[in-house]
Amino acid sequence: MCYGFTGGANVLWGNPKWYGKLRSDAPPNKWANFGGDKVWPGPQDEWKVVMGRAWPPDEAFDGGVCTVDELPDGVRLIAPVSPYYGAWLVRELHLDAETSRLVINQKIEKLRLPIVNMLIWSVTQICSPDLVIIPLNPNSKFHKGFTVLHGGDVSARYRRRHGEFLLIRRHPKYPTKVGADSTAGWIASFHGDVVFTQHYTFEPDAKYPDGGCTVEVYTSPDPLAYVELELLSPVHRPNQGESFSFNISWQLHKLPHAPRSDAERIRIMRKLAGQFKRLK
Repeated sequence: MCYGFTGGANVLWGNPKWYGKLRSDAPPNKWANFGGDKVWPGPQDEWKVVMGRAWPPDEAFDGGVCTVDELPDGVRLIAPVSPYYGAWLVRELHLDAETSRLVINQKIEKLRLPIVNMLIWSVTQICSPDLVIIPLNPNSKFHKGFTVLHGGDVSARYRRRHGEFLLIRRHPKYPTKVGADSTAGWIASFHGDVVFTQHYTFEPDAKYPDGGCTVEVYTSPDPLAYVELELLSPVHRPNQGESFSFNISWQLHKLPHAPRSDAERIRIMRKLAGQFKRLK
């Protein structure tokens, strides 16, 4: 998978160990960590009950061979039916003709039993960025405005709050993961002179997973130098024949030069965030 400006670097991370391979090449109960972008279909703390295992993710949603239909401005991908969730994922990717904006319309269709909690959990693996920024909720239910989901505390170089933002860098030695109940509808990563933003719609009356998280960030230690930007839909419990959607979009922003400091990156995001509000 590739997402970047023409002639520029790919912001998406791909795992060289899996080039040219299929999900079926993975040993049983081994995650086929291809990289790129995928969707996981249920709250992770319920995987053990639904799938009989806590890891790896559902292989139909993550690594299943999709049916592909060409659209005038993109493609439609239909994943196989999950043997655990009795549902499939339909994603339509629409690339703007004039800009880098990519709209990803996502829908889970419930085809058969069991009736379980589900969500659309978008997981994007990106090349190790200079910085990830999460806009924090001023009325957060979390004490610090975010919650540590994995890895414990790290030094301020790798995770710190600056005003209304949480700043995150990949730790080379330890895996880390945080979540936030952000309501701003975006998350951003810096890659030299390019900013990659992802956008979603927050639903104030909905139930979100992991204590209310709408966004999460996982950082992988060396040698797998990637970071996951994760957008989470509200939790649904669809009956057979029902469906639910969670549409998101991506955008690349070209800067005059690579920012020289986090203070400069914060100024850039405050300016861009104002543009995001006007686009709503």
